[in-house]
Amino acid sequence: MPPADTAARLAAWLAAHMEHHRLSAEEVARELRVGAGQVRAWLAAAGHRPPAAAGEFDHLDTPVKLGAWLRARIADSGLTVRELSASTEHVSMSTVYNWLKGEHLPAPPAADEPDRFDLLLSNPALGLGIHQRVQLDEVRRRLTGTSLHVDDPAAWDARALPAANRSFTGRRAALRRLDRALADRAALVLVTGIGGVGKTGLAVQWARSALARATYTDGCLYLDLHGYSAGPPVDADTARLRLLYQLGVDPRRLPSDTEAQAALYQRILADRRVLLVLDNAHGEPQVRPLLPAAPGCLALVTSRGRLTGLDVTSPGLARLDLDALADTEATALLRDLLGRLATKDVPDADVQALADRCGRLPLAIQIAAADYLTHHHPRRTSLADYTADLALGALATGPDDPATAVTPTLDHSHRRLSPGAQRAYRLLGLHRAPDFAPAWAASVVAEPIERARALLSELAQANLLAVDDRGRYAFHDLLREHAAALADRHETAEDRRAAVGRGLDHWRAGGIAATMAAEPGRDPIVARPLAPGVTPEVFDDYDAAARWIDDELEGLLAGAAHAAEAGFDADVWQFAWTAANVLGDRGQWSRQIELARLSLEASQRAGDTEAIARSHRFVAHPAIRDGRVDEARTHLRSALDLHRADADAAGQAAVLHSLAAIEEHVGDYAAALACAETALAIDRDRGFLGGQGRALNEIGWHLAHLGRAAEAVEPCLQALAVFEKLGDRGGAALTLDTLGYIRHAGGEHDAAIAEYRRANAEFRALGRPFETAGTLDRIGDVHADAGDRAAARAAWSESLALFEELGHAVADEVRAKLEAPE
Repeated sequence: MPPADTAARLAAWLAAHMEHHRLSAEEVARELRVGAGQVRAWLAAAGHRPPAAAGEFDHLDTPVKLGAWLRARIADSGLTVRELSASTEHVSMSTVYNWLKGEHLPAPPAADEPDRFDLLLSNPALGLGIHQRVQLDEVRRRLTGTSLHVDDPAAWDARALPAANRSFTGRRAALRRLDRALADRAALVLVTGIGGVGKTGLAVQWARSALARATYTDGCLYLDLHGYSAGPPVDADTARLRLLYQLGVDPRRLPSDTEAQAALYQRILADRRVLLVLDNAHGEPQVRPLLPAAPGCLALVTSRGRLTGLDVTSPGLARLDLDALADTEATALLRDLLGRLATKDVPDADVQALADRCGRLPLAIQIAAADYLTHHHPRRTSLADYTADLALGALATGPDDPATAVTPTLDHSHRRLSPGAQRAYRLLGLHRAPDFAPAWAASVVAEPIERARALLSELAQANLLAVDDRGRYAFHDLLREHAAALADRHETAEDRRAAVGRGLDHWRAGGIAATMAAEPGRDPIVARPLAPGVTPEVFDDYDAAARWIDDELEGLLAGAAHAAEAGFDADVWQFAWTAANVLGDRGQWSRQIELARLSLEASQRAGDTEAIARSHRFVAHPAIRDGRVDEARTHLRSALDLHRADADAAGQAAVLHSLAAIEEHVGDYAAALACAETALAIDRDRGFLGGQGRALNEIGWHLAHLGRAAEAVEPCLQALAVFEKLGDRGGAALTLDTLGYIRHAGGEHDAAIAEYRRANAEFRALGRPFETAGTLDRIGDVHADAGDRAAARAAWSESLALFEELGHAVADEVRAKLEAPE
């Protein structure tokens, strides 16, 4: 145990930290994974108590809520109800259980009889301070109709403001952002985000904070504008009337003219310091007439839409875009809602999985927790099994309350869109793209690009799509599921399949075009005709093509898997043709293998012999690299048989290139040379320059390994000329690397390093870490042979770091060079 003075300093720091960051003992306890009572004990031992904001217990507005709060407090103390009642005079266990159920809450005693409720609250195990006990006594009095302050005119007036949510968790950054807006004297704060993200909860939590109460001393007006509810939104004139009623205006004395009502509304607010919470707003025209003109008031508006028009008309606007809960916040909320009994033996990973399944949205998490506790039991259904079977579209706490169900909540957002945006939302949701560009979306919805941009903008304004600083859009996972479910209800099966096909066609055609622009030495493939409505992308240069591949690689991989699942088997191999080499170049070999096998399975289902043969080659390439020689030979033989049956010379040459790589791997450079020379003859016969360049480079490499370095230079120079003519940067870099090896074999150390460095610079520029690491390894070898051990170690160290990051076995060979005695 730390010394007393150290404990006191730590307690003082903790108290200051909690005060500064507006943390309760419960929040700190969740972060530290201890009981809240332990946190209070730490503070009390050093003469401190947790900072208690006014209104800490305002949310306890029913006996059931008070009982639930008391149950959680007892759980935090570490005692059972039996142990707590045994240590509390005049309070029996059955009495406590009644209070926990919200039953038989006692009024304050009228005579000298003991106050059993306060006796329980006074038990040291609960760790309640005198100020908290006073507040809880007022809660008890309010619930039993014996409040001492029912008619207190000085009380902060917020009768329309909903009760704070007891399970509100985290959001410290958002609360601090609201505090800063207050310090910056903002006149309007706009909180936006998708349905269920917790905008109302945040607004109410902050509105009931000590800072808001102290600043807006005349109270709070709250109004739900029903912007995204089952019924129509509240119009501005009706909303203003309701606010005037809250302000105490006699309905019989209201002017009939709406302009006069607006003037009266502003005149009343001009003399007051009021916080106005306008919840669930739909559009700017609904909000603008309600904004206070008085400098002493603040409007806090929540909306699923971004309401960008307010940026123009409201110069004092501060924005807060609310996203899903952070991982730690979501799991803490879920554990709090489920309680200790349901989660005490549950691994963190299982709790995190359910939170992730709910999209880390507070509404979905709260509904899932209630559903689990109501309809399941930890002894019958584990949390992991519940998560695996969870269908978010059907998730609700009960059949009769659409406000506590996920799908109706999101349906309201969809209903407020224009018909075109509704259709775009549904069709885009059918795809699994992690993010996407407007050009791809235009093909999915079969609209011109400018029309597609307008539809995407509407969806982003409604917070149904996120947009990043690159102008790419993305679905929240929960919204994608919702959009796809709506598509099932509103779109025909034919239209859904057509939309999926158009999205796949756009990626497929773009991938082929970008690959040929980035790797002009590749053997081109012929894509089947595109579906009507697809606008293919074109690329004028390497940089544009490389950027497209960078942006769309994840989409291509998602598209390949989706094509296989949706019955577009004939297209899968073309996705693999585009993406497999890119994955290999970047060292993402497990994904490369997965994609190759997916291509082979889909091609076999489709029965396309060309696709099957190519897919065998896709599977063989990583097998060669990993040393699985027998497996690679089997696949290449199958490919060669199919290419011969189809009289496909291009395919036969490609197989020979791969067979040369196998012979090189087993050390038979003479056999490798023969394969390369045969491939060169085929490619010359059919006039394919890319294949000729590849074969010439291979011939130079194999000759050098056979001790014929002098003969190896010429074919490499010819290869380099071919690749430079084609503009194939990758092929040229590989040839420079071969020339470096040849120069080294001939004892030309300076020339070897020069060639290697040119190759290395290009590999880095192309984003090929495996080739970069290999060239660095060979640069180290040249330095070592030249007697410069320090330069060799520097090159090998950099090479080793890359190989280790890639997880490749060559790392052991490089490490051995570094560890070898000098």
